[in-house]
Amino acid sequence: MIVVGVDGGGTKTKATCIECRGGVGTLVSSYETEGSNFHNVGIKTATKRIKEAIDRCTEGRTPDLVVMGLAGLDSRYDFNVLRENLSSVGKEVIMDNDSFFILYGETRGKNGVIAISGTGSVVLGIKDGEKVRAEGAGWFLSDTGSAYWVGRETLRYLTRCLQGIESSSMLSETVMRSLKLKDLDDLIYWTYHRKHRVEMVASISRLVDKASSRGDEIAQGILKRASREFGRSVLHVVRKTNVSEVYVLGGMFKSKAYMEEFKNLMGENNVRVLPVDKDPSMGSVLYGLDKVNCKLNGY
Repeated sequence: MIVVGVDGGGTKTKATCIECRGGVGTLVSSYETEGSNFHNVGIKTATKRIKEAIDRCTEGRTPDLVVMGLAGLDSRYDFNVLRENLSSVGKEVIMDNDSFFILYGETRGKNGVIAISGTGSVVLGIKDGEKVRAEGAGWFLSDTGSAYWVGRETLRYLTRCLQGIESSSMLSETVMRSLKLKDLDDLIYWTYHRKHRVEMVASISRLVDKASSRGDEIAQGILKRASREFGRSVLHVVRKTNVSEVYVLGGMFKSKAYMEEFKNLMGENNVRVLPVDKDPSMGSVLYGLDKVNCKLNGY
């Protein structure tokens, strides 16, 4: 039996193939490609990347079971779109938001909370089998504290600098130089005429973190505010699930200023912060293996 687990995030997509014989699983291979959140890249590109990852890791074989954790699967409408495009990738296909399977990889279905802040953001809690969610409604409606949120806030700050409302700083000069902008017209052109995708705006967060690490107070302020705002959503889910710890994952937590502010807020509320210990793609793999009663060494 061939079981495939897929972690389809906003930044990257990874598929892992396991072959089960006699209740024991053996790793066949893994394959990684670009992000597959269809809200960001479109359903055609997302489908192509997911199918490519599955095909490569299975070496062209049709899997018996495919379990997919997908960023962007945030509503029943999303489910229908993804089901229509991906139902043929295996003999049996299970899909849910990526946060569900990543959390499953850490708790194996027990009560818990995971907070993911990367390109977008989502918080998921499980209490007695029931889901409690916050954020995860896409870049326009939510994604508070995410890399996209940080990038957007930075571009708004830059706009105010170019209009003379705010003073320039290391951050504004860094962004201007990186995006090759000379004035407000260039910024408007970069933003609207070139129609930069969510990932491009999110990538600005790296410039913010770099400026923050060099002491830029504006950059530090944006990161701290992002962390606090996201932390409010996390605490809402923590209280609803009545747990005392939260697993964290995503590029924003690699930022020193962001992580320190987050830990401070959680500490003020007696909540422990734990890094996700396993490869995110393993959550969907383990869910599939548990479903077919197959054991994998080390898990």
